[in-house]
Amino acid sequence: MKAPERIRVFLVGEGESELGSRAGAPAYQSDKHPGVLFTLLSRVQPSGWVVGGAREWKSIRKYQARGAAHEDTHHVLGAALDAQEAGCEILAFARDIDRDPARREAIAEGIRRVSSALSSPPDVIGGVAAPALGGWILALLGEKATEEMSPLRAQAMLAAKGMMPGDGAAMVRVAEDADLDAVPPDATSLVEWLARARAVLPRRAGRVVR
Repeated sequence: MKAPERIRVFLVGEGESELGSRAGAPAYQSDKHPGVLFTLLSRVQPSGWVVGGAREWKSIRKYQARGAAHEDTHHVLGAALDAQEAGCEILAFARDIDRDPARREAIAEGIRRVSSALSSPPDVIGGVAAPALGGWILALLGEKATEEMSPLRAQAMLAAKGMMPGDGAAMVRVAEDADLDAVPPDATSLVEWLARARAVLPRRAGRVVR
């Protein structure tokens, strides 16, 4: 009996910390070093899926959506189109808020529009990282009020813990070891992202194993 094919997941992130060795030009991507997104998804569902492609946000083309005021709404739809064209059933992404508070709603609007904009849309596991990916890492370490921090404050707190900016390998180790059920509830962006992952990935690829 032929084994069922594994679900393909398309990853989108800011760079190497999110994507690991999947960052950069597609021709040079590999699964040698995981990024934070792959690691968190693997914690939610360790089997039944593979990475079918990856892009950094800077390389995502804009999908022109009528009536969308913020460019990140277009970016989300562009990412969904890239996932679809790569033959992926799931799009998983994180987008740093940085200093653009309007980005949260723009990303949410993009996610809402995916199902109506594309004929065979991927399921979406996505959202903002507030204030940036470093905030997620601090929340995984049990820090509270991370979403009230500036990106620079989050970096400073990580540095105080011995983690330099852009140290993707150290961030991955935190994601590997963290208790995902103990994330402070005020880390709303991470809590919501994990909820989406748990709602989508096990349903498509198997059962939840935390």
